[in-house]
Amino acid sequence: MREIITLQLGNLSNYTATHFWNAQESYFTYGDQEKSPVDHNVHWRGGIGEDGSETFLPRTVVYDLKGGFGSLRKINTLYDATSESNAAADSLWSGPSAVHKQDAVHPSVYQQSLDAGTEPSQLTKSTVRYWSDFSRVYFHPKSLVQLYDYELDSSIRPFERFAMGTELFGSLDKEHDIVDRDWRPFVEECDLMQGMQVFTTLDDAWGGFASSYLEALRDEYPKSCIWVWGLQSPLADVPRETRQLRLVNTAQSLSQACSQASMVVPLALPEGRLSSKLAVDRSSPWHVSGLVSTAAESATLQSRLAAESGHQSISLSAMAESLNTDGNQTLASAKMDVGPHADDVDRETLDVDFFQLGRGSNVRGKDRAGRVFGQLSSYRGPRGTSDGDEDAPNPRSRPLVGNPVIRQYTSRLQFPLLDSYPHIYADASADQAGLIVRTVLSTNTGMSARMRTLRSQVSRSIAVEERETLSNGLAEIADAYQDDWSSGSDADDDDL
Repeated sequence: MREIITLQLGNLSNYTATHFWNAQESYFTYGDQEKSPVDHNVHWRGGIGEDGSETFLPRTVVYDLKGGFGSLRKINTLYDATSESNAAADSLWSGPSAVHKQDAVHPSVYQQSLDAGTEPSQLTKSTVRYWSDFSRVYFHPKSLVQLYDYELDSSIRPFERFAMGTELFGSLDKEHDIVDRDWRPFVEECDLMQGMQVFTTLDDAWGGFASSYLEALRDEYPKSCIWVWGLQSPLADVPRETRQLRLVNTAQSLSQACSQASMVVPLALPEGRLSSKLAVDRSSPWHVSGLVSTAAESATLQSRLAAESGHQSISLSAMAESLNTDGNQTLASAKMDVGPHADDVDRETLDVDFFQLGRGSNVRGKDRAGRVFGQLSSYRGPRGTSDGDEDAPNPRSRPLVGNPVIRQYTSRLQFPLLDSYPHIYADASADQAGLIVRTVLSTNTGMSARMRTLRSQVSRSIAVEERETLSNGLAEIADAYQDDWSSGSDADDDDL
């Protein structure tokens, strides 16, 4: 059934994935409504609740630190078989028991409204404390994995270094095979898994955790397609030392992820001024994740469309092959346009460029895309074409050898603007139900200079014993995006 299993690693990733799941939930249709063009079996799993009722829950495994889940309970109302108050009575200990409980996080007003079936109150930056505060879906108990070794936003022991993530994964995996315990049950439910989707941050310890997890997944499923959405936190008001640490973490995460995943797409907000069409508060993970989730959800829309809906569907592996034309280009850039002007396919400068790796004075003048190897454009919104041709790929999608692979897909299904979504688009009215979006994923020669700049920016911050390995890994990534007849510049090699 072309199933996709999702892996969520870390707090910002869970914010982003929550927007993603809310969008998927909105595609369900009921009663006499027109049949949804989305095949729900791709991202949702059927099951039976404790009361015998049928359930439809996300195919996902969610990891977060202690305190990261907010008011979300591992056992929800669909699977609440026994009362927690009877836990002491059911134990083997017959003596007196003393129970110490941390004060529970109370559900947000928005969640209380959803549970009561009333009109939800409008969310604001101040009312969204956790990603669970605006979640509209239930999760299977096996989906939620809380890691108690670190605490969210701890000032004493922050989870901020790449090595911390690899060490944590190693210690947990030694005690319990993580893939076997947490991941395999979801794979065994699939009839024909088309791939895996990973949301993770690159610039903190979750990058190290994700690198070890990807290596374990690749060992278990060597031929499976793995897409990684690599998130980066905004750098506004961040001290210089922290900026450099995040840069090093990102470089280490990319070096490892690109060697294991089928496609890695970094997503970061530009440091400069955003388009006037965007009203994003960089200090709000609810806002930041809302923007990046629009791009991630829209770029892969074709992978979940139903074949009988009249839309053209494409698998994750086919999407990766369109971008990775040479076999070693597993890193792709992402851009996005929103609003009515997104229909203009000739626009060179889109509203948001999420590929912010290696930015700085060293790449000025070399920041153009250059020659394109592969490009995947996805447009969702009304078009002035006939229904029969609406989802036909661009004729250039079958190029001659050496020519770029250009594929364009369209769908009438707009990005849903739900009451759980922040008002970050200036062109969208308060009562608007959908948003016109165009995303462009590409691999091009301009990425080579970016990766070489990133390599020079982090080389002196890496321990000597790790410097050569990381430098070689980043250089290999950069070499994959050089033009066929260009040897590139090795001027910076002597400085490493």
